[in-house]
Amino acid sequence: MNFLKISFSLAVFFILMTGCTKEEKKNIVNDIKLETNAHQSVYFKALEKYFYSNQPDTTLTEYDVWIKRDPSDSLRKGFVWVDNHYRPYNMVYEKGTFYLTIPPKKTTVPYPNNKEDFISSIDWIDTFLKPEGFTELVSKNNAVIKNIEFKGEPCAGIEIKLPKGKDGRETTQTFIINKKNLFPVYAKLVVKDKGITYTNELDFYDVIFDDVNLDGLKERQKRIIASNPLDPEGGESDVAYEERMLHPGVSAPFFEGKYYGTDKTFKLEDHIGKGVILVDFWYTHCPPCVRAMPALSELYTKYKDKGLKIYGLNSVDNQPRSMDNLNKFLKKRKLSYEVILTQPEVDQAYKIKAYPSMYIIDKKGKVSFVEVGYDKEKFKKVIEHIEKLINE
Repeated sequence: MNFLKISFSLAVFFILMTGCTKEEKKNIVNDIKLETNAHQSVYFKALEKYFYSNQPDTTLTEYDVWIKRDPSDSLRKGFVWVDNHYRPYNMVYEKGTFYLTIPPKKTTVPYPNNKEDFISSIDWIDTFLKPEGFTELVSKNNAVIKNIEFKGEPCAGIEIKLPKGKDGRETTQTFIINKKNLFPVYAKLVVKDKGITYTNELDFYDVIFDDVNLDGLKERQKRIIASNPLDPEGGESDVAYEERMLHPGVSAPFFEGKYYGTDKTFKLEDHIGKGVILVDFWYTHCPPCVRAMPALSELYTKYKDKGLKIYGLNSVDNQPRSMDNLNKFLKKRKLSYEVILTQPEVDQAYKIKAYPSMYIIDKKGKVSFVEVGYDKEKFKKVIEHIEKLINE
């Protein structure tokens, strides 16, 4: 079966059957907790799909997941191994530390006391280790639970609407639970924020309980770390920051902003397909951002006639109290490329964790290269990648 061709459309795969009584809802959630706690380990495959409402493309990623309970672990209550087949890299959690191994970069980044999701908030990993948390989530948010049929199997559909955030963000989680093994076959996360909807879907398959070889996984981890040594800077290294960002091959999220100085509207989608694009996330009080500007100006001047576009994206200074400083700052510098004033949600969509951060977007609208920080050696890589794309 080619899982990359699986459709995630709920309309195709399940039919709402009957609503559940209050007692039935309680029983279903309690049964999930009891059945989950009855197993010491689980292995499953997952196929992830995510996209934005203003984006025509989607990204698919396959995962292998191994989970083994460990009551002595105070943070997550277990050992977790996740293989990501898109990058490729593997993620291991053991005794409070999350290890991200990136074979193409020959490095492993350790993150102490890491509580972040492995795949997404609907990946069921922490739910398997601590099912009481899922029970509480369902109870606190008055989840809608219905008996449904999904791919010909009797299932329970659980929809959880989380409280609206202070910024107006709306989040809904949906789980389709197979009634035979009380494990999800499908999950969906929908986040609505400032007019843009982010959707994340997971298909679960090949589920096997109580057959995880923990010793074998730990031996494999030793071999992998021997070939991909630990980064001494850990989660603060440039490699770590880059791995938290959008990865090459995904579609660059569309966004809007205002051209500095003219207040005209800028739309990224208007420029896709017309040349190679470099977007630089920066702000005025960032020394490496400032040091990068002459190099960016020189690069744009050299290759603008070959279709290169460079846009300096600034959301940090795009507020009334900072505009006077921004005006004085830019007046002192003669940039050859455009500055675009954006909103913080653009930085969020591009997963910006440090400044400057640069993305190179190819003519198909895909992220092609990512760089965090600035120095001459790093910028040489940026130039080399742009020259390669321009000459293709």
